[in-house]
Amino acid sequence: MERALDVLLCFAGERGGLGVTQIAAKVGLYKSTVHRILAALESRGFVRRDEATGRYHLGLKALELAQVYLSSGDLPTIALGEMLQLRDLAQETVSLYVRDGAERVRVQRAEGPLTVRRVVGLGERLPLYLGASGKILLAWCSPVERERILDEQLPPGFDRAALEARLKQAREQGWALSHEEREEGVASVAAPIIDRAGRCVAALAISGPVSRFTDDRVALFSRAVQKAANAIGMKL
Repeated sequence: MERALDVLLCFAGERGGLGVTQIAAKVGLYKSTVHRILAALESRGFVRRDEATGRYHLGLKALELAQVYLSSGDLPTIALGEMLQLRDLAQETVSLYVRDGAERVRVQRAEGPLTVRRVVGLGERLPLYLGASGKILLAWCSPVERERILDEQLPPGFDRAALEARLKQAREQGWALSHEEREEGVASVAAPIIDRAGRCVAALAISGPVSRFTDDRVALFSRAVQKAANAIGMKL
């Protein structure tokens, strides 16, 4: 069971499918073992094999489980109404991220209506030390946890002092901004979602091409994302 779950987790953030050799390298298993696991997963619909390429992709059964999660009445469902309103106001993509260890995961989205927009898949995992949402989740976690994550995750040469200054600024102003930190040409504004118990449970973000994130629009987005995040938090 544990090995099968490890194989399934290999597909997180992968869009082009995976070959048996790639999966075996990721999970540290023999290819023959991976073949058997994939055969069992394929028989249950959790993965599918592309006959043309021989690569494996997530199957419909995995999608069914994802839809159950999204419609289960928890955070992604509760947040969606406010996210759609925020999307309509900003005319940009709105995303909901939660922290999972030292990473952030996109669990809900409202895609922007414009042709050029930021697109991140649901379930995609991203680092916490890059991007506005990551800074929000880092800034609002406990000091001990934040220090541990920074100690373990920052790559060599990363400007930790500058990051910690931006985290402090985010807490003071209630929102964070990123310009081309993780991906060239992309900007984002994010705010924390604080539940009624005072816990930061997620980060709400507006993202899009950096050319559309002018000073005036950043000012508008920062107010709007905080208002929407507060409204979501009051429902939790």
